[in-house]
Amino acid sequence: MTALTSTGYDEAAVSEASAARGEPEWLRERRIEAARAFAAMPNPTRESRPWKYTDVSALDFEAFPPAAATLTISGEVPGGRAGLLGGDAEQWPEELRANLGELIPATEGKFIAANAALWDAGVFVHLPQGVACEEPIVIDIDSREGSPVAIFPRLLILAGERSEVTVVLRLRSGDEPLLVSAVIEIYAHDSARVKLLIDERWGDQTQDFTTIRSRLGRNSDVNVATIALGGRLVKQTTEALIEGEGANSVIRGIALGGGEQHFDFITLQDHEGPHTTSDVTIKAALAGSSRSIYYGITRVEETAKGAQANQENRNLLLSEHSKADSDPVLEILTSDVIRCGHAATVGPVDEEALFYLQSRALDYRASLQLLVQGFFESVIADMPLEDLRDELREAVGAKLATVEL
Repeated sequence: MTALTSTGYDEAAVSEASAARGEPEWLRERRIEAARAFAAMPNPTRESRPWKYTDVSALDFEAFPPAAATLTISGEVPGGRAGLLGGDAEQWPEELRANLGELIPATEGKFIAANAALWDAGVFVHLPQGVACEEPIVIDIDSREGSPVAIFPRLLILAGERSEVTVVLRLRSGDEPLLVSAVIEIYAHDSARVKLLIDERWGDQTQDFTTIRSRLGRNSDVNVATIALGGRLVKQTTEALIEGEGANSVIRGIALGGGEQHFDFITLQDHEGPHTTSDVTIKAALAGSSRSIYYGITRVEETAKGAQANQENRNLLLSEHSKADSDPVLEILTSDVIRCGHAATVGPVDEEALFYLQSRALDYRASLQLLVQGFFESVIADMPLEDLRDELREAVGAKLATVEL
């Protein structure tokens, strides 16, 4: 892995990097516009509600020169595509050009603009109408530079009518400071089925800012799940535009914190079509002085008659220094709904359950491991691939064996 030719964020540097990759003129122009947006926007401040608990006002992007992460892809799409985006004109079909950056415009924020200007070796997954992938598409992204750098992962999923795919995104990094600004766009056309699993095990000095947005057609289904175990700061925004009648959106997430780790989850389920459904479950178990924040909005528009929505955030405090803040919000703009609810809990592990396990000859930590793994199981059990589920259970157990309680 080597740093890009240009190490800056300004317009000239972005143009130079695009030219070095041999990209088409339309993409170079888009990158330049994104660089201008980046330069014009300040860092987010805590005055903005989504950034209330995560202060990045002093973040210096220039301290993290853009670099190219190691990226590999396995799996195939019959008659479609799952591959890297390159400079060759054949790598830019019309449907990609029309949709790249349309769902998440560069002008929405500082981190998104940085990604739009500087993403390198993005991934395009395209499923033609009626195609179902039997095996998952697995994308591995790893950064092991010997000095602080920034990487900008980009993923575009276009799922045609009645198509079906599972995408697994594995994220890893080394011990050096790393800045990550990622953008994921998902288009699920009528009756499409898309599952995205993000297996996040960054190094201890990684700061990850990821935006995920999906657009759902009639009777489509999009399931986005995140397992957050690593990183110093992880801020993920996951949004679903539930436009088609009968569409369903599911968001799942678990975070296991230790030390000074900081997790910040934002979700939006925007119901626009009639008879749409959504379900959000975010769970965090926090040891040491770690912290979790959740801010979720379920919005039911006037057009979304007969909608059903559920939103939950559950937090276990495993030490007296850990902390969780939860703010689930409902915005119901029509009286014609079947059910819309939300719930949030923050508290320690059940003392009676701990006592029961300890009375069965388990020590305190082993008892806590069992309870936390059970707490996460409802999310892990929904993950694709049995081997991956077992791997995640082992990773959770291994981390619980060493965190400060």
